[in-house]
Amino acid sequence: MAQFVRMVVATPNEASRNLILRVANQHQTARIVAEADTDDRLMDVVAYRRPQVVFVSTDLADMRGFEVADRLSRRYPGLYIAMMSPRNGSEELRRAMKAGARECLVEPIGEDAVLRVIDEAKSLGTSIAERRGTVLGVMSSKGGVGKSTVAVNLAIALKQANSAARIALVDGDLYFGDIAVLLNAKPERTIHELNTALDAEIADRFLYQHPTGIEILAAPTQTEQAEEISPDRFRMILGILQGLYDVVLVDATVSAFDTMLATLDVADQIVLLSTLDVVCLKDVGQMLQMLSKLRFPAHNVMIAGNRFDERVSLSPKDAERALGMPFRMVLPWDDRNITAANRGIPMILSEPGAPFVQKIVAFAKTINVQTGRAERVSA
Repeated sequence: MAQFVRMVVATPNEASRNLILRVANQHQTARIVAEADTDDRLMDVVAYRRPQVVFVSTDLADMRGFEVADRLSRRYPGLYIAMMSPRNGSEELRRAMKAGARECLVEPIGEDAVLRVIDEAKSLGTSIAERRGTVLGVMSSKGGVGKSTVAVNLAIALKQANSAARIALVDGDLYFGDIAVLLNAKPERTIHELNTALDAEIADRFLYQHPTGIEILAAPTQTEQAEEISPDRFRMILGILQGLYDVVLVDATVSAFDTMLATLDVADQIVLLSTLDVVCLKDVGQMLQMLSKLRFPAHNVMIAGNRFDERVSLSPKDAERALGMPFRMVLPWDDRNITAANRGIPMILSEPGAPFVQKIVAFAKTINVQTGRAERVSA
């Protein structure tokens, strides 16, 4: 399966933004990986997310669109820059070309123009980075919703869905991470040792090889070691792993808020987990507002329900109405997850026929299709 054309959109023009989003959502090989509303933010998201195409408005951030396009073209010569301007004239075209743009679109832009940019970028193979894996964040608004259990089972399900893929499971709770315990793993090396070395050539040697085929980057064994890993270093580690793995699944926690934000800086998609009760749904609603303020693309957010018990939980339809978003999956309560955690053997291994597991497996197949992970990343 072909790789997606990764795109970033930076424009104050809502009509242009919505058109590009709609075309990308309908296109089989294009994805919006980030949006930006200032020149500094645009520079950051290009650095973190490594797109192939940037749609940038000439009117971005007090008319600094040309300036930021020039900076991008100089720093990333292979980047396809498509400028958008409400003004039609030879002067706009000249300034766009001088800034390094490959295309200058006059607003209101049309669907055919966006498709042309996508197809040209795909045919040229333009990119500012080597092939990268998908960063998938699994998050929740608070503890106790089963996030780590879901992350562990989902990582194994992704591996089962594509045995040739390299799947890295990263424990984003640097202080009190449980991933290793849930998998009965006793790694000799953790993210602490990788942070000390930070060598892209040998990064995968710091991950624990689990019998299922997934590879685990465990949290530090001592809480004081977590202090040494800054959000910037965590972000750099995820970037290195992207060059080695097809999927980098991060079990991120709101209790380590800076680390969670660092994950969002590089994440392609996130799974936002919620139990179906009023308190958790209220918190998830606040997280969705935060993601909107961070301009994380809403279509890359997947809401998932967990621990659904029809005797006490709100109905999925009522929960969806409360959030204003549909659930991509709803996982039933299964107390065998408690036994699985105590034994260090996830339910996907011990109870493969359980409804909880079957829903995780189906979800993993959906994610594989959406991310286009078919061939292995070159290590």
